[in-house]
Amino acid sequence: MSGGSTGKGGVADANLNVVPFIDLLACIICFLLISAAWTQMARIDVDQALPKASPKPPPTPPLPEGKINVVITPTGHMVNLWNADKIANPHPEHITVTKISATGDFRLCRGKGTGADCAGPNVESFKKYDYAKLREKLATYLRDCNLPTDNKVGGKNTKVMVAAIDSVQYLHLIRTLDQILLACKEADKKETCLNSPSVGDVNLLRTEGFTSFE
Repeated sequence: MSGGSTGKGGVADANLNVVPFIDLLACIICFLLISAAWTQMARIDVDQALPKASPKPPPTPPLPEGKINVVITPTGHMVNLWNADKIANPHPEHITVTKISATGDFRLCRGKGTGADCAGPNVESFKKYDYAKLREKLATYLRDCNLPTDNKVGGKNTKVMVAAIDSVQYLHLIRTLDQILLACKEADKKETCLNSPSVGDVNLLRTEGFTSFE
């Protein structure tokens, strides 16, 4: 911009240099752009975790299942119902180990001799276990605690574990397994029995109520 005057007090010619102003404006614009980009890149997204209202209450954990344990000792049976104090129909008194003592001895004659003719190495002596009381005790568990039994294929059954001391003859293990299968209860006008007992080591039962096996 320019102007002129010939006298005192007149307007003198002047030129306004706008280049520095433009440079300053360009620097300010660049600074603003870089600041905006840096703020966006350096931002940390943090989501606040707030409890959400659940439309349904949390599921109730399932109740423990009852498990029948039978130990065969040289002098009889030892039986208990593990988790008897926690199942749907609790009976804490059944968790105590019950001892069913043998009722005596019986002789088994091998070979041709029988009765009085059987003597010497042909005679074998075995303990006479009270299987009737064993079945009665198992039936008591089924009746009092309403344990699940289902003879159908794929049905849910109460677990039964049988363990024998090393000195017990094999025939007592087999006969005990047979007696477990005969332990039944009457329900809904049909007979339901224990199925599929398993055989295990006595040491596995030390954490399930058995402190000794005498």
